[in-house]
Amino acid sequence: MAESLDSQLLRADLDVECPECRYPIWVTGAEIVAQAAVTCPCCRTRIWLRDEGGTFQNAGQIIEQQINDALKDLWR
Repeated sequence: MAESLDSQLLRADLDVECPECRYPIWVTGAEIVAQAAVTCPCCRTRIWLRDEGGTFQNAGQIIEQQINDALKDLWR
């Protein structure tokens, strides 16, 4: 059985920049959804991740719906 896009996004590694020193930091989608705090390994700044309005949490469902809509139009 294929894994859902939601699950894949939660496990995905994402590259974000530290707002203080611009050092790249790897976080997971699950950390963003949980709005966890991460520490920059370079400058040791604590960064609180935010998922304003659940945008990241709902991204998988939105993308899957857009794909389904596009594929549906191909068979008309």
